[in-house]
Amino acid sequence: MNTNKDSVFLEMAYGLAEKAKGWSSPNPYVGAIIVKKGTIVGTGFHDKPGNPHAEVIALQKAGSLARNATAYITLEPCVHWGRTPPCVDSLIQAGIKRVVVSALDPNPLVHKKGIQKMRQAGIQVSVGLLEEKNARLNEIYNKYIQQKIPFVTAKVAASLDGKVATKTHDSKWITSRQTREYAHLLRGEHMAIMVGINTLLKDDPRLTIRHPLWKKKQLIRVIIDSRLRFPLEAKLFRLESKGKILVFTHQSQTSRKAQELRKKGVEVVSVRSSRSGRLDLNKILAWLGQNEISSVMVEGGALLLTSLLENQLIDKIFITLSTKLIGGENAPTFFEGKGFSTVAQAMRLRNTNCFTIGKDIILEGYL
Repeated sequence: MNTNKDSVFLEMAYGLAEKAKGWSSPNPYVGAIIVKKGTIVGTGFHDKPGNPHAEVIALQKAGSLARNATAYITLEPCVHWGRTPPCVDSLIQAGIKRVVVSALDPNPLVHKKGIQKMRQAGIQVSVGLLEEKNARLNEIYNKYIQQKIPFVTAKVAASLDGKVATKTHDSKWITSRQTREYAHLLRGEHMAIMVGINTLLKDDPRLTIRHPLWKKKQLIRVIIDSRLRFPLEAKLFRLESKGKILVFTHQSQTSRKAQELRKKGVEVVSVRSSRSGRLDLNKILAWLGQNEISSVMVEGGALLLTSLLENQLIDKIFITLSTKLIGGENAPTFFEGKGFSTVAQAMRLRNTNCFTIGKDIILEGYL
């Protein structure tokens, strides 16, 4: 085994897997390369649910050259029938001699079973090279497949003093055009976008993706609206083709407003209250997971972000800071609520990454 050479080919496989970002959910991002005598004879990645998996595409391209070749795969091959046949069977039938797998699949239907079946068939298998790379690439899939709830990313645009709007609730635009374009790039990596009703009432956003990489992608648009204040003239209704609209509410699905919204193509979902009397966000995330929505990007407002933070329901956050100072005692910040009594109790971001776009500062971290 030549670890350096294996790393090079696996890195290439990861390059292929990343092409599926934002498209293959709720399935994982997977890339595969078939190599024979140092030459790449087949490549593939899984682009969309229902389409062939990475290994199958790579084997088809390799044809008869796959016999006695080495397969480099970013994630453990599946052993079960889903929308497509088991990839392990295809590797065995093709006569692959050796398989380098970067990471095990956390899906209980697959976990270690794919490795075991290949070894039983006489294939040499090594596992774990560049495993940390897979953990980051497939963070959405890993959470979804194990917990059956979406991976939640929050995006905040704030001034340097932490304000998300002025005291008159003006928020256009705190960050630069380039930073807003980056936010649309991030949107495209998720299946759904979520906002609270106050954001919808104040900003009347379209909640679409406006980025050249995602021209044909539709986001599921999720509105948290306990009292069904959703305006029937909202811009979202002019863009029905841009994605499904979901509204979570306390109100009965048989109310007049719910019926009016349904006539406009909205799916209204009634959810019980939490102890605080607000909509139970845990139940909302569970409903989304049950309906195969594996990732959600939350973009406001302050009440929704605060509730998610207080309930520890955010996995990852992007805080985009402009170099402006807004001030104002009554100007909202993105994390309000009761707050902590001591600095020692405060939330701390993990695995942070900081970079700039123009004059704006972008802080990425995990909670």
